[in-house]
Amino acid sequence: MSTGIEILVVEDSPTQALKLKYILEKQEYAVRLATNGREGLEAIAQRRPTMIISDVLMPEMDGYEFCTRIKADDELSSIPVILLTTLSDPQDIIRGLESGADNFLNKPYSEEALLSRIKYILINMDVRTRMRTGMGIEIYFANKKHYLTSERIQIIDLLLSTYENAVEKNRELEQANKKLRAVQEEIEKSNEQLKQLNEQKNMLLGMAAHDLRNPLYLIEGYSDFLLKENSENISEDQRTIISAIQSSSTYMVQMINDLLDVHKIETGKMDLKLEMADFAQLVRNVIERSAFASKNKGVDIAVSLPDTIPHFLFDPSRIEQVMGNLIDNAIKFSFKGSAIEVSIQWDDAEVMFSVRDHGPGIPEKEQGRLFKPFSTTSVKPTGNEKSTGLGLAIAESIVSKHNGRIWLQSEPGKGSQFSFALPVRQPEN
Repeated sequence: MSTGIEILVVEDSPTQALKLKYILEKQEYAVRLATNGREGLEAIAQRRPTMIISDVLMPEMDGYEFCTRIKADDELSSIPVILLTTLSDPQDIIRGLESGADNFLNKPYSEEALLSRIKYILINMDVRTRMRTGMGIEIYFANKKHYLTSERIQIIDLLLSTYENAVEKNRELEQANKKLRAVQEEIEKSNEQLKQLNEQKNMLLGMAAHDLRNPLYLIEGYSDFLLKENSENISEDQRTIISAIQSSSTYMVQMINDLLDVHKIETGKMDLKLEMADFAQLVRNVIERSAFASKNKGVDIAVSLPDTIPHFLFDPSRIEQVMGNLIDNAIKFSFKGSAIEVSIQWDDAEVMFSVRDHGPGIPEKEQGRLFKPFSTTSVKPTGNEKSTGLGLAIAESIVSKHNGRIWLQSEPGKGSQFSFALPVRQPEN
């Protein structure tokens, strides 16, 4: 059953136009469509509608000009016009008043809000007709004068619709805030669960690593004994097998030790044992222990040390771990017959340790993730050596614990240089 009310919808978006048509026809309003202001005027000339709903931003003729044309025609000026807009600047309201619009509705709008505006206008159409004054008013807004010829009831309606839009937006914002708070509470709950799971994981990891390390030490030690102390009693095939056992057990021990260190880092239990120690001697010790690996790889180690470096406060065991990791990496990524250079520089403020290799280098885009746990790059060790992917992350944590810094300089095809610097700290008096 038709209400006898016809609404002209002027909207350039086919999707929005069909949405409006569907909403209005559900209420048994007759609906006609036009795609811009020019077509809207042609449709009005064919048959006068009860009401007009028009988009603001349209090609050829926008909603403001379309509304102005209607309100300038004495025969059409009484047709109520609702403008649909995504605009929110106060100037838009002034333009609406200047064009003589009767109501504003912000996109996206709810079906309830749209129908409420339509019913309000329909109910007050008689009042609107009786309250025409024909008087204008001059206002000053945003450094500009505006002369408004809109009827008083139109001005009231437009301002009320603007206020209603603000209330609706505020309600939407409140609902969004409630949803956001609910999501935040859920995230906090999930984070707490993740924290508990992570603590359980760290505890199990620590227990498993401790339980695995001792038998692996035994395997590593016995295989080393068989190779060195009982070599005359084993065949070449047996030597190959035992060497593979030793290599694998050594790698697994290193991985277990690295995992235990990561566990300490994640749980905040990596404590430093600071003491006055000889940094230069520590470098010599690490190089001496690395000599066997470098000799087997056919890589020379060149060392440049100052004559003297004063003792200062640091954790020698942990810094030895960092030095060993950087030198081992340099050997792994060096070609046979090349050399790595180890150097130390110092002043009153800090000591800097550097290791340079002449290997394949690391692409710049991959350098940023090197100091993260389990990180790998496209560059592989030149002798297919194994790596846990944890050494540099642990080194970075140890150096940071000393209030130091660690960094990398690398160029593909020319090698890499890893460096770290520690502050020269003395005991407090």
